[in-house]
Amino acid sequence: MSEDGVETRPERQWGEQSGKEHGKESEGVRGKQPADVGAAAKAPVRSVTDQVRSAWAEVLGHDDFDDDTPFTEAGGHSLKATQVLMRLRRRLGVRLPNRLFFDHPTVRELAVAVERIAATQPIA
Repeated sequence: MSEDGVETRPERQWGEQSGKEHGKESEGVRGKQPADVGAAAKAPVRSVTDQVRSAWAEVLGHDDFDDDTPFTEAGGHSLKATQVLMRLRRRLGVRLPNRLFFDHPTVRELAVAVERIAATQPIA
């Protein structure tokens, strides 16, 4: 348990667990989820901005927005915002509060906020 009372999983090193151990292989194809966090860690490192943009495009079903377009103007709503945050939580291994979208509604702003959170949290 962390000092703020949030239950956390035991720490492990990136890449410690691979998809092969679970009988799954990460296909590494864009749009498919990695077999697990360990497999994602072995994939090429992408910037947080790229990962936020990718999550938006997957959830919205299009990439017709730029980094300064508010999520709601790109076609998003609260349920889709939650879906984006869940994808980022899984990919980056950090706890992201749902209110993050209200305070940081663009790709650029959200990426900066996620980077700040990731820098202060241990890998989940």
